[in-house]
Formats: sequence, C-alpha cells, structure tokens
Amino acid sequence: MYLCATETGRQCLLLIASLIEQNGALDRIAYILRELKARADEVEKEYEVVKKGEKHFLNYDLEFPEVVDSFVCHEQGDRRIVILAFRNVEEPRSMVPLSNITAKDRRRVDLKTSAWILGKLLKLLVFAHSEEFAVGQMTGSNILIEPEKHYVVVFDWALTQICPGGIPIDQRRQNIAHAARSIVLALGGDPTKGIPDDPGCKDGFVRYADHILRLARGSESNAQRAHAAFYDLVEQIWGRKFHKFTTFPL
Repeated sequence: MYLCATETGRQCLLLIASLIEQNGALDRIAYILRELKARADEVEKEYEVVKKGEKHFLNYDLEFPEVVDSFVCHEQGDRRIVILAFRNVEEPRSMVPLSNITAKDRRRVDLKTSAWILGKLLKLLVFAHSEEFAVGQMTGSNILIEPEKHYVVVFDWALTQICPGGIPIDQRRQNIAHAARSIVLALGGDPTKGIPDDPGCKDGFVRYADHILRLARGSESNAQRAHAAFYDLVEQIWGRKFHKFTTFPL
C-alpha cells in the first residue's frame, strides 16, 4: 500500500496486487466498495423523502473507503491497482488503526470516546446488515479513526460476504460482538475479564461497561436493536454531547 495523489492533488492510497494471481482479491474489494456506495446512495435518497426537510443525513458512505479508480496496469506485469480515498479526509495518514492506541501508543480511550466510536460501528452494521453485507473484519487493526473529525472507517472489505436472502444469525452476532470487543480492547480491557476504571468518568461506569461487555460476549444479533439500545443507554448516562478524542496511559 502506497500514498499517491490524483491529478487534482487529492491524497489517496494505492493498493497493488503483489502477484497477478491476487488481482481477483483487489477486484473484489473494489466491487464490494462500489456496491456499498450505490446502496448507501439509494438509502440516502429514500431517507430524503421521509426526513421532511430536516438538515440531517445518514452519511453511511463516510464509514468505508471510496474507490477512486481500479484498473490492470500493464506496466506492472498486468497486476491490478486499486486507488482508495477517505471521504472528507484530506490526509490519509490522519486515519489511524484503533488498535494502534493500545499496541503502539500504550494508551487507552476514555468511556465517552469509546461511545462515539462504537456508536458509529453499530450504525455501519445497521446499514451493512440491512443491505445483506456480512462484514469480514471488525477488528481494531481494520477499524480506522480520524480523532479530530470523529470519523470511523472499516478499511478492508475483502472478506465481506454478500448474503442474498439474509445474513445468518451467527454472522450478525459475530459482527456485533467483534465491534464491541474492539472497543473493550481500546478501553484497555479484556472481553473475558472486564474494563479498567475511567478516572474522568465515574457516572454510569458500571452500566456502560456491563452493556458493552455483554455485546462483546455475543448477547445481540440484531444491529438495529443493538444500535438503538446503545444510544438509549448513552443518552441516559451522559446525553448526546460532543466529546473530543481523549486517552489515558495504559
């Protein structure tokens, strides 16, 4: 993977197959991302009809990369190249893997930071599952965040499955559990043991920790229900207020 720029100067990421035999994997990534974008646009149009003039958008397409181009490069041994960008993010390097916070920076997020990250992940799963996409990787290394803009992106969709007729319940449950587990780990916790105290947020700690630990252990298989219940809890504890990205030492 390499940094590159378009003719207009837009900063992008260039993915190139290491072998010609891997062209199909990159072609699939481009196909999945374009399908997601097409479905997101359709859902947004449907939402415009019912929102009755409200200045509110679903913006599902902010939570997966944009395919800028995809082609076979003859000068590179007929290997496929896919060029990706992040919508509304000028500098791709500002997007960092969630797992880097604990693994590289040796820090952990606070509860309120974890709330906006998990909320966006559950929102993405509501969309993906409703459109019959079973997300392949919901791990901290594949979840990218832009701390200042509060963007959350699932980056690699190569293992995603399209399930006509509906996603099996076990896959839906696994997607939700993996999203919650990534948050438990970002909090410096362990899905099997618990979450450490948050020195800056005592209110509702036990309720919040118990809730996401249950999700991480597979308590929910319906993304829409999980998303609604999660935000109900967050509103009860803290209300819906902007909270800047905050971390503590591990």
